Amino acid sequence: MGFLQGKGGFRAAFFSLAVWCCFGLAWPRPACSAELALGPNVAALQTAARDKSLAAAPAWAALLHLDHGQPTVDDPGFLLSSPRFSSSRELDETIAAFYGPRSSEMVCRFPARYAWLQVALMAPELSLAHCDDLQEFLRKAPADRISLVFASENLAQPSSMMGHVFLKVDGRDGQGVQRDHAISFFTDAATFNLPKLMFDSLVVGKKGYFALSPYAEEVKQYVMREQRTLWEYELRLNSDQRMLLRYHLIELKQSSFTYFFHRHNCATLIKHILAVVAPEVLRQRSWIDTPKDVVKLADQAGVLAVATLRAPSRWRMRAIDAALPGQLSSQVRRDVQVLRTDFLKFSEPASHQAYLSIELAGSYNQYLHEKGERSVADWQTYRDVLTRQISQDHAGLSVEATSRKNPSGSPQDSQVRAGLKYQHGRRYLTLGLLPVSHTMDDDNEQYFGESELRLFDAGLTVDLASGRMGLDRFTVYAAKSVLSRDAFTGGWSGQFKLGWERQADRSLDDRTAFLVEGGLGVAYRPWPDIDVYALFNAGVGARQHAYAYLNPVIGAVVREVYGMKSQLTVSHVDRPLGRDDGVTEVAFTQSKYLDGEFTLMLQLSRRFASGRQADTVSATVKRLF
Repeated sequence: MGFLQGKGGFRAAFFSLAVWCCFGLAWPRPACSAELALGPNVAALQTAARDKSLAAAPAWAALLHLDHGQPTVDDPGFLLSSPRFSSSRELDETIAAFYGPRSSEMVCRFPARYAWLQVALMAPELSLAHCDDLQEFLRKAPADRISLVFASENLAQPSSMMGHVFLKVDGRDGQGVQRDHAISFFTDAATFNLPKLMFDSLVVGKKGYFALSPYAEEVKQYVMREQRTLWEYELRLNSDQRMLLRYHLIELKQSSFTYFFHRHNCATLIKHILAVVAPEVLRQRSWIDTPKDVVKLADQAGVLAVATLRAPSRWRMRAIDAALPGQLSSQVRRDVQVLRTDFLKFSEPASHQAYLSIELAGSYNQYLHEKGERSVADWQTYRDVLTRQISQDHAGLSVEATSRKNPSGSPQDSQVRAGLKYQHGRRYLTLGLLPVSHTMDDDNEQYFGESELRLFDAGLTVDLASGRMGLDRFTVYAAKSVLSRDAFTGGWSGQFKLGWERQADRSLDDRTAFLVEGGLGVAYRPWPDIDVYALFNAGVGARQHAYAYLNPVIGAVVREVYGMKSQLTVSHVDRPLGRDDGVTEVAFTQSKYLDGEFTLMLQLSRRFASGRQADTVSATVKRLF
């Protein structure tokens, strides 16, 4: 039977009547007491469940969405033992509900719990045929395959700055029509009031939405409109596992959720859904669940099978443009703009360079259409010409993504650091914690441009002579994107930060002030492993009083061999801490990535102000986890 309900149920009328009496499946009679409603066989099932320690089973914890024994779903309708919840009490209540007076209702409410318990306890089978919502869901959202989908980061949207993860179910319905659906958990983050968004997401919670939508709409939103990459990982599941997941999804559809960024986000919910069929994904606990964490945990659990990449046209153009001579790329760009196909006339039409030129033209044609700069008719006609040329001269070739961009192999999102700093003749111990995300110092090869994102980045300094401790920084939110411009799409760089950050006092020592700063700029990539950029930033700060300041920055990033990276920046703050003078700083950072877990950094800087100068030297080791 597996996890599927039986077709015929109990056929003999006499046996059915006996079962109804013993298990309380029929409506209660006046003579029946509460004890009789439970019945000795229900009590026996509860005893058997305790003997098998099912309340401590990882799969049961996944079905209840428990984190270290505590529920993460706060809907009382999801937990029968609320408000005195415990895993064992919930198990007893669930068994009693399935074989009690409300059996037909409760088995529809929790079909996944029933399917799991029926197999684990060899309990009597119950029919699910009368569960209208479940049967409609199974019909309209076939699941010949279930996939885990990762949408890449979007630093312009706070709710998407870590990426997004959701599920895809696809298959043919009863009429043989192919259906593809996305199942996602999210909250409404459409606001420019970042402080309120942070407060609601971290403290009071926001309303969470668990939605089923056509997958084509998700592709259009992420790939076409937002130009984000989708990684689709088909899950290695058998038919029983797929059915169990589908049963669990209908349980969640009937529940309400509260979204918290740090403890119940899209990654948290999807992780617990996966745990229903792969409980080992719950064994490793992180401070904040991120979409990439879910991908890596699923990979470690061995449930990821085939991976498919849906790359936006802008990403494809950048990748192909970097592999072609600049003169040829410029020719392709000019020809596509006026709908010419002159670039197809190669002396060697079957060469790889010819193929990449056609792919570049197709991606640019698609990009112009998505931006509304090319009509549907012109886009389709030009696309068909390119498709015929590929079929004629380049059958079997395709553009593949480098494995370095795969989120399943990306570095960990949390890090701790410790180091020594020498400044103005004083030595300091530096300590820091970044609960989630990364910095410009880290290995960012998986991103299309050097990209920094810091959330709740905290640091302390300890004066080794006096033992005095001070706040180095506490960054609530910071985003920085150094995206090199290209001739096809342009591209702006920018940054934003909010929190307590360092600025120089009159003696050029570090002092911490509350800062809100943002800026725009440009970046270029003159060579494949070198980026140069300029950002013009402005901000407001507060220490003893409020003030405004400017902070232009120019910099360079060099990605080197043997797992190393160098950075050089020159910056100027015109009114640090509200003073009338300015401070210029030249800083150099050398990073060495020892493996996927440890990073060594050496930092040198010199500050100049009104004829004075001061040097700072620091060495830091970071551990990623």
